Order: sequence, then structure tokens, then C-alpha cells
Amino acid sequence: MDTKKQFGIPMLLFIAMVALLPADKIAAQSQKILFEQISGNNLSVGKINAIMKDELGFMWFSDQTNSAIIRYDGSYMKRYRHDPNNPNSLGGGYPECLALDDSGIIWIGFYGQGLDRFDPQTNTFTHYKHDPSDPNSLANDFVSAVQVDHLGNIWVGTFGGLDLLDPQTGNFKHFSYDTNDPTSLSCNTVRTLYEDRSGTLWVGTGMAFHEIEEGGLNRFDRDTGTFIRYLHDSEDPNSLIDNKIRAILEDSKGNFWVGTKGDGLHSMDRATGAFKRYPYDPAHPERLSRPPLVGRFDHITFIIEDAEENLWIGTEANGLNRYDPVTKTIVHF
Repeated sequence: MDTKKQFGIPMLLFIAMVALLPADKIAAQSQKILFEQISGNNLSVGKINAIMKDELGFMWFSDQTNSAIIRYDGSYMKRYRHDPNNPNSLGGGYPECLALDDSGIIWIGFYGQGLDRFDPQTNTFTHYKHDPSDPNSLANDFVSAVQVDHLGNIWVGTFGGLDLLDPQTGNFKHFSYDTNDPTSLSCNTVRTLYEDRSGTLWVGTGMAFHEIEEGGLNRFDRDTGTFIRYLHDSEDPNSLIDNKIRAILEDSKGNFWVGTKGDGLHSMDRATGAFKRYPYDPAHPERLSRPPLVGRFDHITFIIEDAEENLWIGTEANGLNRYDPVTKTIVHF
């Protein structure tokens, strides 16, 4: 789900319950996909922007409708909300993204209200906000992505560029767009962060709801602190179909997927920088693609792979597709 409140209506959370079959029967039988409505025994949930599982098996949800994050144990839900009279409460009302580090700390990004560090063991929150008088503070309070990399670094995607947090000092190092530097970030509106299995950090930029030219996919070089940009080129059919990047995935086979605004499902050859496009074909709706496009703001919001190596492709406005790489067919939900 995306974060623009005016484009999203509150909705119930649905979790797909996939019936797992013995390996020797998978080829002969199709999996039955069931959707179970989840509300817990004590709380209901609203518009969910992020879902995460911690090392203890708890599920965590960012619930923008109820201005909370929720811990779910399979039966009961515990809600953490912002209390303006309690500085140790949740730091904002619009939780946008969640990330977990190796020590069990949960990092929470807010739409317009900064970044939180939450320790579930002590129930304590540490808040990071943008301070115009402090160049080492968070670049922008609109936090759209948090990524904990294999080195334990905390990367924060904001609407003011990409930040790297030093947890010891609380200072942030900034990476931003520079019109005179083609090796800088392609756009300051960061929408998604992803680390592939080689340890490369990828930065997707551009807001699908902004009707201006912005965005691009960025590959970060840790040694030089610079970026390689990948952008739409109307003359190149092997470029991105659109620069507004929202979803990135490296699947179990090493395929690298990128989802953009519009009819923008791609696989990428990271060695050459070439993209293969998978447009929706109404004459062959079973072929690999995103769901049919609905409206000018529609875009791919996530691409994930399940335990059976099926791809799930979620969208802003038209549900999701499940692609079976064995049968090479799509089911639209």
C-alpha cells in the first residue's frame, strides 16, 4: 500500500494463507490460495503500509488509520500510539515503514514526523527529527524507507535524499541530488531501499503521485560514495518504462526485479544495465505482468517471492498478481 492519505482508503489487513503441498505433488496439483481476514481478538486494524516479522515470531504492522504500530502474536494485538504528553511514546501518527536490526531494535519511519528507534525489551522510543539549525540531523521528516544492511548500517530514505545514521552519535551523513554532479543521487525523493545478495545498495526514487519529471533507480558505490543512475530513455526500449521506482527484489534465482509507475514491471541485467519490460497484454492476461493499469497514479507498490518461489506483484489501485514460474501463469487477486 502507498502512503498518500488522500489516495488510500482505510482497509482491513488480509494475510494470504498458502496451503503447502508435498514436493512430489506440487507439479500435479495447484496450490489453493485462501485469504483470511485478520483483526485479532482485541483490536481492529486499518490501512497497513508495512508488515514485518521479528526474531521472536511477532508480526508488526504500521497502521496509519489508527496512527499506530501494532504487535500481533497470532491472537492478540498490542498497539503503540503517539501521546503528545509522553515523550517516550511513538514519535508520530503516520508510520510509513519498518525495519529490524540484528539486536532486535525496530526502526520506524513516519510520513512527515521523522524516524524512531524502538527497543521492544524496554519499551523505549528514541526520536530523530530534522532540525534546520543542525546539518547533522535527519535530512527531512518525510521518511519513506529504512534499510539495515549486512554491515549493520542504518540507511534512511527521505524526501530530502538518502541518509546514513551513526547510532553512536545520532548524526546523519547525507547523500543528495546535485544538478552539477551526474554521480550524485538522481532524485531527493527516495521511495524504496534494497540491498541485494552481493551487498549492493539500491535506491529507488520518485513519487508516483508527483506529476513532475523526477526519479530514477540508483546503484550505490560504497567505496566512492557515488551513484550509477538508471533512467527512462524514450529512445531505448531496454531502459526503464518510467522513473518513479517503488519496488525492488532479487529473487531466489538471482533475477532482479524493478517495479515503477504505470505498466512498469521489469527484470534487470545488472551486468549491462539493460531492462526487460513485461507489459500487460489483455489478449494474454496469463503472462507475467503487473495487474491491468487503473488510473494515472497507479504503480507497482511491492514485489515479493514466497516459499514456493512464486512472485507476488502488488499495485496501488488494482490488487495483486501471483506468478507461478513453473507453469508461467498469472492469477489476479
